[in-house]
Amino acid sequence: MMSPDFQRRLQHIRGSKRAMVSIGLLLLMLVSSLCAELITNSRPIIAKFNDRLIVPAYVQYSREQLGQEGAGIVDYRELKPQYQWSLWPLLSWDPFEIDSEQSEYLSPPSASHLMGTDSAGRDVFARLLYGTRISFLFGIAYWIVTYLMGTVIGLFTGFVGGRVDLYGQRLIEIFQSTPHFPLLLFIVSVMTPSPAILALFLCLFGWTGIAQYMRLEALRNRNLTFTEAAVSMGAGRTRLLFKHILPNSLIPIITFSPMAVIGGIYSLASLDLLGFGVPPPTPSWGELLDQARANYQVAWWLAVFPSVFLFLTILCLNFLGEAIRKAFDPRA
Repeated sequence: MMSPDFQRRLQHIRGSKRAMVSIGLLLLMLVSSLCAELITNSRPIIAKFNDRLIVPAYVQYSREQLGQEGAGIVDYRELKPQYQWSLWPLLSWDPFEIDSEQSEYLSPPSASHLMGTDSAGRDVFARLLYGTRISFLFGIAYWIVTYLMGTVIGLFTGFVGGRVDLYGQRLIEIFQSTPHFPLLLFIVSVMTPSPAILALFLCLFGWTGIAQYMRLEALRNRNLTFTEAAVSMGAGRTRLLFKHILPNSLIPIITFSPMAVIGGIYSLASLDLLGFGVPPPTPSWGELLDQARANYQVAWWLAVFPSVFLFLTILCLNFLGEAIRKAFDPRA
């Protein structure tokens, strides 16, 4: 059961048209990216081949499994006459496929390529859609890991106090003063970057901000009346921390969460733009913007469409964060 205060805050968010439109648009982008194989792909979603069902959109089959000889990648379009029936995506391009029938690789938007092709002849819409999945999942993973680390460290140091709080503050200062970019250059130079490695690196230094907020919340709440009442009733340290302090310290987590997702998405796009992000040919927004920088005179679509995706995502998350901050403002 929701408390009347939480219901009031939720009603405030529902009353914001910008927030509701932003939630709808973000959900549409997220669901579309998670179902990208069903929207644009060069393989059938499901088909009946030699009296058995196959799902090439999600399962990688070898040529031997489909009765073909030789090595290489299976061309499912060539197998169309052999399908007893098949269900194909709405669009017929995957993010890694090169359109060899184009007169030139960099081609503007057309009926066959809704947002044109990139410098390698790959469909821009397909790469944007699959890149949306990577960006959203990267931002959400960054938010979860940093806020989990920051919440645990901040609450613990603020609740215990004393030397633990003193050493915790020094630890936060060390991580905040560490030069991130040179360290990132070193990591990229010694290993192949991947979304998981980049997320772990950014999370290693991204937890300090929320840790300071949670420390202040713990310092404030441990001296309030409800905490003293719980102690007088025999509540132990663990129960006091997780049943009383933590539930009453969630406002910074809730209000700053959209900004954390923005930070993760923007960081990944910036690293890809500078060439330190996910390795090619992984589709990403920043990689397309990097191509646009190199071909800005002849390929306007490489700059416009990724910028629109990035702009709409950050704008919607900002509108949502603004509505959440107003709903949870203690002065309201």
